[in-house]
Amino acid sequence: MAKYVQWTTHKGKSILFVNCAGLKEAEYLKALQEFQQAMLQERSAPLVLIDLTRTQITTATMNRAKELTSAAQAAGVPFGPNAVVGMSKVMKSVATLSARQTHFADTVEEGKEWLVLQDEKRS
Repeated sequence: MAKYVQWTTHKGKSILFVNCAGLKEAEYLKALQEFQQAMLQERSAPLVLIDLTRTQITTATMNRAKELTSAAQAAGVPFGPNAVVGMSKVMKSVATLSARQTHFADTVEEGKEWLVLQDEKRS
């Protein structure tokens, strides 16, 4: 069983929840590995919610996140929609420059609600 990644349901929709809250770099890298494994098992674009509250973001973790995205694309796994919780205003402004189909939510509940709305739009 995965330590950081789990499936949850909100309003009847399956959401892949990546709980990175409070993780230091080494643990965050392990969480990203679990996330990649879960993504590569999918063949459709899962709804993804990532909690980065108080998570240590470093160059290594940012590079690993980019590798994860590339690996999913190379395997033909669509990416998005995604919701991210716990980013500072500065981090959000930087992330919005490159993040596609990503919503930066203030709470986990808000992120779930946004994902459900996105899934209803694409259905």
